[in-house]
Amino acid sequence: MRGAVWVLLALLAGWALAGQIEVTQADRLELRKVGDRELVVLVGAPVILKLEKGEEVRADRVEYDRAARRLILIGQVYYQDAQGRVTEADYLELYLDDESLDALEVHIQSGGIDLWGPEATRVMGQILLTQGEFTPCARCGQDPYDYSFKARKVILYPGDRLVAYDVTVYTRGEVTFYWPVLLLHFSERRPRVEVGSDATDGWFVSADLPYVTRGGLGFTLLRWFQNRGWGLGFDHWGAGAAYEHYRALYLPPEVGAERGSLEAQLDYRTGDKNLRDLPYYQATAFKWKSAAQAADSPRWSLKAEYRLKEDGWRHELSLERRENTTSGRVRLKLSSRALGREEPRAEFRLQSYLDLGEAGPPAARVVPEMVLRWTRGWSGGGFSVKGSLYAGGYFDRTNELNRSARAAGVWASAGRIYVDHLDTFRPRPPWKGFSLIAENRFKGWYYDTGERQVDWRSTLRASQTLGGLRVEARLERRVAEGEAFFARDYIRPERKLDFKASSRWSVLPGLVLTASGGRDLEQSVYAPLKAGLEARPGPLTLKLDHLYDPQAGRHQATTGRLGLRLGDLAASVQSGYRYPDAAYDDLLLRASYALPGGNLSLTHKRDLNQGRPRETRAAFELRPGGARYSLSETYDHDGRRLKGQIGAGWGPFSLRLDHTSFFTDDPGDPNYRDHQLTLTAAWKEHRLTLLERWDGTQGRFGPGSLRFSSRFADLKSTWNVGAAWHLPEPGDEEVYLNEASIKGGFDVWSGGESWPALSVQGGFEYTRYAADDRKLSFKDFGFTLGWQGEENTRLYLSALLTQEVRTSEGWPPLQPRFIVTLDRCCWALRFTLDAAAPSARIAFLYGDQSARFLFDESGIRMPWEGGL
Repeated sequence: MRGAVWVLLALLAGWALAGQIEVTQADRLELRKVGDRELVVLVGAPVILKLEKGEEVRADRVEYDRAARRLILIGQVYYQDAQGRVTEADYLELYLDDESLDALEVHIQSGGIDLWGPEATRVMGQILLTQGEFTPCARCGQDPYDYSFKARKVILYPGDRLVAYDVTVYTRGEVTFYWPVLLLHFSERRPRVEVGSDATDGWFVSADLPYVTRGGLGFTLLRWFQNRGWGLGFDHWGAGAAYEHYRALYLPPEVGAERGSLEAQLDYRTGDKNLRDLPYYQATAFKWKSAAQAADSPRWSLKAEYRLKEDGWRHELSLERRENTTSGRVRLKLSSRALGREEPRAEFRLQSYLDLGEAGPPAARVVPEMVLRWTRGWSGGGFSVKGSLYAGGYFDRTNELNRSARAAGVWASAGRIYVDHLDTFRPRPPWKGFSLIAENRFKGWYYDTGERQVDWRSTLRASQTLGGLRVEARLERRVAEGEAFFARDYIRPERKLDFKASSRWSVLPGLVLTASGGRDLEQSVYAPLKAGLEARPGPLTLKLDHLYDPQAGRHQATTGRLGLRLGDLAASVQSGYRYPDAAYDDLLLRASYALPGGNLSLTHKRDLNQGRPRETRAAFELRPGGARYSLSETYDHDGRRLKGQIGAGWGPFSLRLDHTSFFTDDPGDPNYRDHQLTLTAAWKEHRLTLLERWDGTQGRFGPGSLRFSSRFADLKSTWNVGAAWHLPEPGDEEVYLNEASIKGGFDVWSGGESWPALSVQGGFEYTRYAADDRKLSFKDFGFTLGWQGEENTRLYLSALLTQEVRTSEGWPPLQPRFIVTLDRCCWALRFTLDAAAPSARIAFLYGDQSARFLFDESGIRMPWEGGL
């Protein structure tokens, strides 16, 4: 009984909350009137709600103000928003219209960062936390945390970053120092601080140091090479509603080069791309890269867009220059389009280009074009009209089939008017069963050169249904004529006027007669007449079609199909006769029987003209219980070839034999007495395949191979293994490994308190060319030893090899890469020694995914309070 009451309360709550909130769980519901406000009160242990965007809410008590669309959550509050952030609090107010909130005694989980504070406020998706504490180490099991922070103010941006002001840094619970601004990113963009040495550049330092300003945030890109000098750059993202990204990086010349490299990138966007909320949208993307050689030109690309929506119009402007355009061509597109439902809908379009240097090849241009569209058109009394009108000037490739256009050159300019309209008439039927439809479609191209081209199609269709009889008549006319000036407008000339008639008569249940025919009125010739019969007397099915050419006064073809179905047995026979050729179509016989859990089928194709068989096929399939068996054999009588397969399966295990056998009588045929066999055994993702050839002439096997492949994947490992062995053949009687490969990674054993874990990863390939010539290919192939200590501390030692070794050229010295990684969950230290470069480098990463710190240089303070 209590369960039924609970369900009723949940349904009432779902109705009371206007369908925007789904009540998943509640124990008691109350409807209260407080002044002029109506409140819905839910009490439970706990109350569970689903909001309209998929957010989840849990609390001991929920109050919902329907007029203000406000939720008040009290007691053990849990709120997961649409971005996946989790807020736990003692008290929380949530406004559903703008998703703003106020909370007391909060704990927030966003990405890998945990935040605490006495009070939090969310406005426009950003959460402001006063007197906040936060750390990436909260889920690492550290006590105390390796590092944490307390700040006067913390701003949490949705799914992107965290900015804190007046920050005190704690290391292992002790106050360490103070920073005015701290920035943590949750995206894949990571800071990089690396120090190393290699044979070419000597010692080098690479550091991407973060900064925060009132206008945005980003990184200073610092590079120093002992043998090259300094490289400088920046990577900046703007603050506010616009999307801004600016990047530039200069690198000094490489050893032996004459010049360095300079790259610049700009990406700027404001507004809403879909123009749904804001009346404008603008975007600019610019990339520039200096020339690699003194004789080359710098490479650059540009794409700028501007869109404006005002007073019922939408305007768009775009400039684009692609990097691979050697001429420096900038493409220009401009359009203005009327919005709303008023007609005609007007549009202005211009498309051209500018060559900022050497002229490039010609390209199409629209200079300009005016468009009027009637998409809904006018309708009344069964008559409807809609269409469009295009007028403009164009530069395009000319139609080489047009003499005057060909004389103007391959590319030329011309003015053009294009008209397109569709007229439809569907009157109300004067009596039952009658239908009349008239349709007219006209397309016309008119050029200022005096030329024109039209494509005019008209259709009149009338039909009458009388019981089981339906008669239809159709008159179709098409005229395509004239000369197109531009190649893209050209259509093939055609003049056609056809009359077609058809009928379908259900004489009796299961008996249908059909007939169709027509006449080409333009050419004064008759179309072929087609008569058909469909009959279903009991278990039989008969279909006959006869084609007669009245113009030539002769029969063309007769085709028929006879089918039989008796319970699980089905059979059919079909063929035909072509009168002009005095020849029969192939006779096709089919028979099948539905077995319990399977099927048996036979198919035979026979050439009736020569009285000989062409192809015979038998197939069998059976699935008793969890097993499965199949057999399929096809014999090609013309090629004297038998091709088939035999298969069986039991659960995840399967066995299959494929074969192709030749039975030619000619000893000179290369396939004489040849049998190709493939035997495959598979278990889940593991497969063993034997490929062999039986030479019936010599009475022996060969050449052949044995192949093995295996794939395994789970949450901790994945690997692919493959191998191929050569089997004895004439001239080479040895069995040897021809190819082998392994890719992926898997654990050899798991670690314990006193021994490390061991895993193998990477790719390895072995190829045999000859007895004394083999190739070994390694790609990040090696092993990793891992030790796990207290507080999720992990130490990894990896030895990897990326190298090719050819035994015929001798064994070169191996060039491995060693990596030592100390992972403390919320920070990591990595040392890399690469013998192939050769180089050595050390890198430091901190934060759950990434962390950026603003270094407070001596004497420099942040003068503002508002921050970003």
